[in-house]
Amino acid sequence: MSIATAITTHAVPRSRAKPDRYKTLDTFAQALSYIQSSYVKRVDERRLLYGAIKGMITELDPHSSFFTPRRYRYLREDTEGEFAGVGITLRDNKSATPVVDSVVSNSPAGRAGILAGDRLLSIDGAKTGVAARAGKRGWRALLRGRVGSRLRLRILRRGWAKSRSFELVRRRIKVPTVERFNLESGIGYLSIKKFQEATSRDVERALRRLAARSGNRLQGLVLDLRNNPGGLLDQCVRVADLFLSRGMIVSVVGRPGSKVERHRARGAGSWSNFKMVVLVDRGTASAAEIVAGALQDNRRAKIVGTKTYGKGSVQTFIDLKDRSGLKLTTAHYYTPSGRSLEGVGIVPNIVVSSRRNWEGSKARVRNILGRRSALSAKLKKRLQEDLQLLRGYQILRAALGSK
Repeated sequence: MSIATAITTHAVPRSRAKPDRYKTLDTFAQALSYIQSSYVKRVDERRLLYGAIKGMITELDPHSSFFTPRRYRYLREDTEGEFAGVGITLRDNKSATPVVDSVVSNSPAGRAGILAGDRLLSIDGAKTGVAARAGKRGWRALLRGRVGSRLRLRILRRGWAKSRSFELVRRRIKVPTVERFNLESGIGYLSIKKFQEATSRDVERALRRLAARSGNRLQGLVLDLRNNPGGLLDQCVRVADLFLSRGMIVSVVGRPGSKVERHRARGAGSWSNFKMVVLVDRGTASAAEIVAGALQDNRRAKIVGTKTYGKGSVQTFIDLKDRSGLKLTTAHYYTPSGRSLEGVGIVPNIVVSSRRNWEGSKARVRNILGRRSALSAKLKKRLQEDLQLLRGYQILRAALGSK
């Protein structure tokens, strides 16, 4: 499972360490010299240096990392939520042929008619069986490129007798991080998939639309943070602030002697006048845990689901001169009640783990949904397949006095 982090992107001051601290670099340089002059094969110096940096980083903690220039560019693009491509994400797949996991609406791939579940056989004539040696990152590297450049994909879909070729033009793609719909008039559903640079703005826009569909009387909200791996610290703070009129959101504590950052709710423009349920699971981590922890500690929402991942540190992006970069742990965070979630996670107020462990039978679920005549068949099916969402919906209806 890939777990992202609560990330800051502020500039990091240059080290003030004295030169004599780095005398051990002489030993490193000596070792490098011997490897270059005496190793049985010629080796690339950059590869050696990158390997040395990676080794140094692994001595710190599991969440700090070093990235080569290409990987660092992709990481920053993912964090920004925008990149030059065709709007396809790929599913983790053990077979040699990658499968389309999702297609961004109104993207080149979306307008061309490519669908989730399609198999990607080749990219610009290169069979994906060859690209698979580089794994998912290799496919992504081939899909991305300069805005305006052309890309040819060969796609096979179930039911097609033959594969088909699609020629697409890359453009700037914004990956949506928010999904929303109304469960019924007055009760909304809002899912945040990751905290990227525009997430708080997208959340506020989604809230306005949910309210508009309820006659500007939003009475309850299910906030879904399941499988949200985290993201930018400032964005999760802004999202939590939307739902709190007052109180602490998170405290960020760096190395001894550094200033403690305390983020509090500002109150202005707050969406705090309706009931809330937050859905979480094992995939809820870091920045998503900050939001859930703030809403739980301030008694703003009931937390429903399973215990979260337990990621209690903050990482900072640091650009290096050759366009490589570091993701370095620079602080730990604490919820409003002073909890560190590192290795512990958030325990839900109401645990709903799976269909097998939920108290209601399948027949009971159908009976509950059968009484909701206003729900569409599509929504009823989704609720029947997602008992955590169904439980959250029931909690809100009970709180609002509905049966």
